[in-house]
Amino acid sequence: MTPVWLNDYRLARMVDRIQEYPPPPGADFGYIDPQVEVTGDSGDCWYTIRFEVSTHRPVQEVLNHYRQAKIEDPDGDLDDFEITAWTLFDEPGVQLDETSATNEVIIHLDGMYDRTWTDIRCW
Repeated sequence: MTPVWLNDYRLARMVDRIQEYPPPPGADFGYIDPQVEVTGDSGDCWYTIRFEVSTHRPVQEVLNHYRQAKIEDPDGDLDDFEITAWTLFDEPGVQLDETSATNEVIIHLDGMYDRTWTDIRCW
């Protein structure tokens, strides 16, 4: 399980770098700790890091903030991942537009990392 442990450490360091990066003005990290998911196929290893930001800022503004961040990935590269954002709307009948603010924004960082030939999750 050593390769799994080493890759988990590399991903945990990326999570640390994300948490060290300041959130958008007027925003804070959510109550849920960041979550990491690893999948793979034929030796390719993909990861998703999800974290929550509490804010009243528009979703696009929060997304742009993290897209401009220079956060190092598990391989030591900058900006070698994709970032998406989404929210949960649980009030039926409420009309919202694309610029509406929310209380929670969920950020997904999706990427691929190298040196995984012995990590069983990547096969």
